[in-house]
Amino acid sequence: MFDKLKKIYQNIKNINKSVEDYQNESVIQSLPTVAYVNKAKKLIERKKYDEAKKILMSATDISGKDSLVYKYLGKIAEIQKNFKEASGYYERSALLNGDDREIWLRLGMSYLYSDVLENAINCFEKADKLSPNNTDVFTGWGMAYMKQKKYAQARDKFNTASKISKYNFTAILLSAVMEMRLKEYSIADEKLTFLVKVAPNEGSLYEYSHLKLIQGNLKEAELYAKRTLGVNRFMMPAYLLLGEIYSIQRDKEKTYQVFEEALAKKLENSILHFDWGKACVRLLDFEKAREQFNLALEKDSENNDAKIGLALLDAYNNDFSKLHELKEKNEQNVYIQEACGLEQMSIGNDKDALEYFTKALKTDSHQSYLHYDLALIHMKLKNNYKVRECFDKFVSENPKYIKGYVDYSKWLIEMADYEEAKRKLTKAQGLEPDNTEILNLLFYAHYTLVKKNICEYNIKVAISIAQQAIDLGNFEYTPQKQELEEMLNNLQLMS
Repeated sequence: MFDKLKKIYQNIKNINKSVEDYQNESVIQSLPTVAYVNKAKKLIERKKYDEAKKILMSATDISGKDSLVYKYLGKIAEIQKNFKEASGYYERSALLNGDDREIWLRLGMSYLYSDVLENAINCFEKADKLSPNNTDVFTGWGMAYMKQKKYAQARDKFNTASKISKYNFTAILLSAVMEMRLKEYSIADEKLTFLVKVAPNEGSLYEYSHLKLIQGNLKEAELYAKRTLGVNRFMMPAYLLLGEIYSIQRDKEKTYQVFEEALAKKLENSILHFDWGKACVRLLDFEKAREQFNLALEKDSENNDAKIGLALLDAYNNDFSKLHELKEKNEQNVYIQEACGLEQMSIGNDKDALEYFTKALKTDSHQSYLHYDLALIHMKLKNNYKVRECFDKFVSENPKYIKGYVDYSKWLIEMADYEEAKRKLTKAQGLEPDNTEILNLLFYAHYTLVKKNICEYNIKVAISIAQQAIDLGNFEYTPQKQELEEMLNNLQLMS
């Protein structure tokens, strides 16, 4: 006991107790802990947080009933991002002085960042009663609702915050984000257009880019994503957004380049690899997609999105084991919906497959391989109009994907639409001149059309295509080629 009293006496003696140090913030001015608080405040202003904390902890030896001591201990913990610790100190401060107008805001924010959201909301309610029309209170309140995914309530709080202070650009930005979540894009557009003019920071520029992507304006989306990186070249979400934009445009080179740039900036994490894999799926580069999804899991074994991505890739190989583990809890995920469609198609449940593919396309219209899946299903259901529609959509969105042209052309040949098959195969040959499957199909289309309308030039073209396939060592229509050669000889003899 004596040693403790001696310590307290020494602490008091060492503190400068000049009248100037006593500020009006203390409830009981005569309490000696006020000197500790004032000394700590000066140290906090100089960012000497550890020293300030030591002094405040010493003050608790004098009295455990000074709310300001715990308030400033809370502020130090909050500054150092130790939000759970800050919550504990602020709680004690609030118990000692529940009428402090600031304490409930600070406690609410600490709960918010600790994800104790109901407690945060209760604190903001108390803060509003003590200090009505505080823009910061309503901003924090909205953030708590936002974390709970109560977007309409969050939007209302942010709107109130921005009405209280028209300079609360954070509240305006977050209200616009909530409008986007609620699919009220025109209102979000008005707010973000305003922000990129008066407060063009990384947040407003990024969200404006995101909105433009949602609205399908890829040119504007790209422009503002690049402007975001001009403000902060280490903002990873902007790289991910650009990667998505370029993959939707089917620009493989730019897509991979932007992810490589993010890696060069040392922004590598599980999310980056998942988004890269997602872009690869969109580009129909399934091998690269698998590589990226596996890297995402290496970085974070609990990355559920990467697991779902691998489940889709496995489904294309008729392996549905991963799908069975994931589909129950992720039924709204576009990859799960597509994989379920593939599973149903594999067992002959074509109508169920059609339902899954249609649902998936509504979930994500940029998941263009679904048009190919739908074409195959409609083919099985003998809905020829829909087969053509889906194949047309697929090849128009994926003009460099050979398999799309080949499978479409095979179906067109089955439908005896040789002219259209020839057009599609000619495009495919332009992409891969030495693809013998394309050359064989193209020859057969030409051969059939020549038989219907004999022309020396067309016969020569068909024979030339056959010769290319022969030179490459794989030609399947030798009798038909010989028939055309005889026709050509006869024509030349007659001329």
